[in-house]
Amino acid sequence: MQTKITLHGAGVYYFSVTGAKDQPVFQSVFEFDYAVKILAEIAQTRLLAYVLEEQRMQFVLRCERDWTSVMDDIQTAFDTMHERCWHKRRQLLSDQGVVLMVDEQAFLTDLVMQLHDWPKRSGLVASAELWPWSSDQYYRIDNPPAWIDTESMLNLLSHSRRNRAQHYIDVMKQPVTATLDLDHGSHPVYQALARDRWVDQHMKKEALTQSAYSNDDIRRLFDDACQLVARQFDITVTELCDSLQRRRYNHLMPLVVWLLRERGISLEAIAPLAEEEEDRLQLWLRGVP
Repeated sequence: MQTKITLHGAGVYYFSVTGAKDQPVFQSVFEFDYAVKILAEIAQTRLLAYVLEEQRMQFVLRCERDWTSVMDDIQTAFDTMHERCWHKRRQLLSDQGVVLMVDEQAFLTDLVMQLHDWPKRSGLVASAELWPWSSDQYYRIDNPPAWIDTESMLNLLSHSRRNRAQHYIDVMKQPVTATLDLDHGSHPVYQALARDRWVDQHMKKEALTQSAYSNDDIRRLFDDACQLVARQFDITVTELCDSLQRRRYNHLMPLVVWLLRERGISLEAIAPLAEEEEDRLQLWLRGVP
């Protein structure tokens, strides 16, 4: 069970996603190519690395918006892809996955190398470059396609701008020793591959973003979210906000909280409006599909 706090906001994120209901993500070879195209074209993101397997996708994205809305777009795109391929509509990706915010300067190099080495470490191939559904191949060439950002990692790996691809090849010939915990991250409190100081800086940056909202703005956004959810479930706002009706309240109010987080409102600001503790709001958000 995940017990750490999830970070939000723009940044670099590692994602690990499996199929819904323990089903494979991919049922045919050509779907792998479609998947790469989807990941490369998600709005306001840049694809840094990926490794795709039949049962799981691991990828790294630089996101200009919060990861929750990015993941929504990815799930929608994969559901649409599945429907086009098989003429059947179903949820393709599981709601339960791993999302880690990444302290780029400290962890991006090891993260990408560990990802690219994953097929070899898992016994799928004898060498990393032999796995066809990995971004490793693009790190080995001087002019990769524009849709993948190899420079972010290669700039950290090599101090010289010359022969960076060859430097990557030489490093990958050696045993990859990185053993990052890609389920829980490295931070003791937050779901992140990050240093304490970096997390503090990120939280301050997020606070500045959120401070753009006045108390009246937050109250208005809360009221709007309540009206939206109430209308969707054909109840009144009064019924929605009746905390004495615990079953309905615990089922629907998390959606209101999620909508506010999508707008960059902090849990600290939401808690008094929802009349709940911040820890409980965090648990609510983990349960929102």
